[in-house]
Amino acid sequence: MAQRQSLRGAALDEAIDALLAEMISLGLERAPISRPEVQQRLGLTSRATLVGERGKRIESARVAQLKESGKDPDNERRRRSLEERITHLKAENADLVRQRDRMLEALSVIANNCLVKHVDVEEIMAPLRKR
Repeated sequence: MAQRQSLRGAALDEAIDALLAEMISLGLERAPISRPEVQQRLGLTSRATLVGERGKRIESARVAQLKESGKDPDNERRRRSLEERITHLKAENADLVRQRDRMLEALSVIANNCLVKHVDVEEIMAPLRKR
């Protein structure tokens, strides 16, 4: 029974580069790049071999693969800054105020139409009151 020879040094670097190129060409859906995936595909038993410069190459290949698939790798993990959240909430608040004003305007038109037709406004508006 022949044992698989373990990769070391320059041979490991070449194998990693070849594997990363293959995974990039396969795409994000078929071969997402991550350190555990590279370790499994190469048959490595130690994660310590994929740190440092090799880890940086794996990370840059992951970023390249995400960019090729049309995803922005920076926005995937990033939370919005406080200023961005405040701006977003202000815009949402302004939209809600406009909706409220439109609803109040529609309610006043309904009440006015009821008065014109001599319909009891209190009876029509009863379902809108809090119980």
